[in-house]
Amino acid sequence: MLKAVILIGGPQKGTRFRPLSFEVPKPLFPVAGVPMIQHHIEACAQVPGMQEILLIGFYQPDEALTQFLEVA
Repeated sequence: MLKAVILIGGPQKGTRFRPLSFEVPKPLFPVAGVPMIQHHIEACAQVPGMQEILLIGFYQPDEALTQFLEVA
């Protein structure tokens, strides 16, 4: 059984990505029209035997990241 860990950080700082990081959590920055974290999740899902993908970070429950995870 394989598990993957994706570190997604949290909302603090993010000064290098301002002003984009004011509106969108960093893991949801669009890359090729898709949220960056989705690329990572899809790549992990392709690994044979992958059964669990853990996202480790801290975001408030009412933020866009939580909404993305509920839809995904």
